[in-house]
Amino acid sequence: MTSVHKGILNGASMIGMLFGCFITGYVADSRGRKYTLVVCMMIDGVFSLISSVSQIYPVLIFCKLMSGFGASGFTVLYSYIGEFVNGKKREQFLCWMEMFWTFGVILVPCIAWIVIPQTFRIEYGFFLFRSWNLFAVICSLPSIIFSYLLLQLPESPKFLLAKGKHDETMNCLKFVYRWNNNTDDEFPVTSLMLPDCITEENNSFINGLYKSILELFTSQYKIVAMITCVIQFCCTASFYMMVLWFPELMNRFRWYETLYSGPKNMTNMCDIVSLFKIEPEEIDLKCNDEIDQYVYENILIIGMACIPTSIIVPLLVNKFGIKFFLVVCFLGSGLSSACLYFISSSFENIVLSSIFQALSSMGFELVFCISVELFPTEYRGVAISIGSMFGRIGAVLGNIVVGVFIDAHCMVPILVSCSLLIISGILVLTLPTTGRIAIK
Repeated sequence: MTSVHKGILNGASMIGMLFGCFITGYVADSRGRKYTLVVCMMIDGVFSLISSVSQIYPVLIFCKLMSGFGASGFTVLYSYIGEFVNGKKREQFLCWMEMFWTFGVILVPCIAWIVIPQTFRIEYGFFLFRSWNLFAVICSLPSIIFSYLLLQLPESPKFLLAKGKHDETMNCLKFVYRWNNNTDDEFPVTSLMLPDCITEENNSFINGLYKSILELFTSQYKIVAMITCVIQFCCTASFYMMVLWFPELMNRFRWYETLYSGPKNMTNMCDIVSLFKIEPEEIDLKCNDEIDQYVYENILIIGMACIPTSIIVPLLVNKFGIKFFLVVCFLGSGLSSACLYFISSSFENIVLSSIFQALSSMGFELVFCISVELFPTEYRGVAISIGSMFGRIGAVLGNIVVGVFIDAHCMVPILVSCSLLIISGILVLTLPTTGRIAIK
């Protein structure tokens, strides 16, 4: 594949997520949180599995598009978990999810480091299966496995109650009671008070989708929804802009320190980046799929740098609140992205990259956490998903900014990233205070 092919491949997943976010929120609010999660995870897993053995480029593109569509459903997980937990523990439970994201970031390069360097080759006619194919197969399995495990869990009791399903809600609460108390004793609650306004399902998908979005942006939550959309756009654009740039930045610093033969008196990152000249690409029929050990090491270091914030925030969120940590994460990551201009070595690059990843990824996570408490049950799924959709739009535009300016004007992506994160931090202050209250 040429660089253009690779760019289209990356873009296919992002476009799939963009459209998926637009749809999954409504499905979660109309059909259920569990239903949406199971379907989306299965779509992600199945199409990831097919893409791992694909031998044709268009098929690979389509599979990545559908895999991205399925992966967009992860935003529903915040609503699903948040609606099981009471106000006292909810923010803490939601924040602990960042730790599992961190485990994933650490686990992926470890598995890749073991699997991808293997030299086996299975070839039959036009079919070729090598180590990276096996790595892709392994990465597709969790979605398939956990979609099955989710089938064993109940639907969100808050969703069931909002739909007026009294008996199903009681069965769900009995399941939780038996699980929490490890007992077969009779559930002490015999009946529930249904909400005054019960949301009904719309048989027409398109009309239902349009109506749910219209109702959200004409309700009393419209200003909050708009603010969260802007925050999602800004923080996601900045996050993907920098995170997808870091590997290229690492390669250029490594080239400067090991292969560059000129004077090494550069004082900032832009001077070093400008020295790197990309030669016209030669199309070679032989695919070079070797990956330098340096890549695995750096990704592993950046992943491990996220551990402290993943522990500190959940432990202290009940004391300081999500808004406090959101502001700290956005302003801190904005400052670290601004400092990138002044770095002149690989060590400084990896340190700032780690700080940025730790703070911005936590901020990225906390936006979903606070959204669970900002919106009532009937709007929660679509509100979080619409916000995530704006985030994906920001991610696409952020990648374009980096691609256009990284060589000629590398200061532009730095200024844009820093500005977007500062804007996000300021907008967080305008959101209502959350925590220790019963969600509507």
